[in-house]
Amino acid sequence: MTKFWQVTWHEYSRHVFRRRFIFAVLSVPFFIALTILIVILVIWMQSDPTPVGYVDHSGLLVNPISQPSVKFPERFVPMQACGDEAKAKADLEAGKLQVYYIIPSDFLQSGQVDQVFVNEPKGFAVEQFNEFLIANLLANQPTDIANRILNGNQLIVKSVDKSREVSMEGIVNILLPFIAGILFIVAMSTSSGYLLQAVVEEKENRTMEIMVTSVSPGQLMSGKILGDIGVGITQLVVWGLFIALVLVLGKPYFSFLSGITIPISTILILIAVMVPAFIMISGLMAAVGATVTEASEGQQIMALFTIPIWIPYILVSVFIQNPNSPLAIAMTLFPLTAPMTIAMRIGFTSLPTWQIIASLVILVLSAIGAVWLAGRVFRLGMLRYGQRLRWNEIFRRQRV
Repeated sequence: MTKFWQVTWHEYSRHVFRRRFIFAVLSVPFFIALTILIVILVIWMQSDPTPVGYVDHSGLLVNPISQPSVKFPERFVPMQACGDEAKAKADLEAGKLQVYYIIPSDFLQSGQVDQVFVNEPKGFAVEQFNEFLIANLLANQPTDIANRILNGNQLIVKSVDKSREVSMEGIVNILLPFIAGILFIVAMSTSSGYLLQAVVEEKENRTMEIMVTSVSPGQLMSGKILGDIGVGITQLVVWGLFIALVLVLGKPYFSFLSGITIPISTILILIAVMVPAFIMISGLMAAVGATVTEASEGQQIMALFTIPIWIPYILVSVFIQNPNSPLAIAMTLFPLTAPMTIAMRIGFTSLPTWQIIASLVILVLSAIGAVWLAGRVFRLGMLRYGQRLRWNEIFRRQRV
């Protein structure tokens, strides 16, 4: 058993402590952070803090209330009262105003205002003036009614079977399983690719022949698979911590982040499904590596296992329209499509308990079978230097 853990640690450390792995792990947070910074910079540049003027002929803004505050990275635009249109025009031409509005005497009846500018104002300035105007129109209304109007309509989307509903503020919660699925695919592909390459290289340079003199083939392959899973989990943990950090730091500034809630049951289901799926794919990759003689050949065969994992994303419209269709149920039970299908369906509907249990049992059995197959293939092909082990030969020998 000690040798098994030695193999596991060797397989884990040889990848995790390499520069290319560290670069790959940190590149995702880097590009996410870069994207966020670009968005913040664009919003900052699009919000001009130059005051907006207004000439009020309606009497609505004689004693205006304070204009609503704004959230970072949008910049606050002061609303400046102008005594007459001549002064407003002079300030505009002098660059003291970016735009000014003329509110006519019949504004409460017509609802129309005139906008005057030299250069078209930024959208954020117009939005802030509109909010300032609306806030003063509602100044004499009860607070709850004013807030209700200012907040606007709240659209709630319900599934056909009424098992799931989500508001526009919480729409991002539907995306969380998608994000988890994408991260799972990336981590699985990366770590499984490492395992495939390692098995092929050790077979080519005949390192395996030396290793099996001190450790059994079953322990060797099981240790490699467990180390490979550790590599993938390391990636997911780093990315998960970064995303959690973004959510914690970004909630005070980005309103849509405040609606994010991650139910514990959803997290547990995703973990319970993706762990055996990870083991299954790793076992299959190890088996492929033991049958081929070159890494490029293994990459081609690897596509046979990775392409089905993406099929649920291709059929995402089907899951949105009918997440409980026979096709969705079938893909939930098929081991290669189960992780992604469950990750998407769980965002649109409540999965029946029997489907989760059945899928989990199938995945666990598939994972055990994949690890056993990897050990079997390794024992048959470890001494066949430079020769490709055919799959029909593997199964024929299994029957003997």
